[in-house]
Amino acid sequence: MSATSYARQKIVDDLTGVASYSPPPLYLSAHTADPGAAGSHAAEVSGSGYARVALAGVMGAADSSGISVNTTVITFGPATADWGTITHFGIEDASTGGNMLCPGVPTMPRTITTGQPLQIPVGQLRLRLT
Repeated sequence: MSATSYARQKIVDDLTGVASYSPPPLYLSAHTADPGAAGSHAAEVSGSGYARVALAGVMGAADSSGISVNTTVITFGPATADWGTITHFGIEDASTGGNMLCPGVPTMPRTITTGQPLQIPVGQLRLRLT
């Protein structure tokens, strides 16, 4: 996942001593279109049984290559109306609103219809800043 312009600014400011940055609790968001480098929320799923998923206690420690993977199944929903095709995810700094820190693309988009959950199996969410 590439860092958004917001996240890059916060990290560089912290590293250079310009402004301290302590990441808040993180959440995973689901999107039906690319959020882009700015981390747009315009295509984030909303309503219909959707809520961002907290990542606290879900991700393992990064390995020597800097990759962290989910150690438990991540579940959104189930959907109470069609969500469309999920083509992107985002790492967020708030449960609603807030700022996207990193957008990413799943290996396979998934179309979620009424009654279905969106699940990410153990080891399938891989986080690494680039």
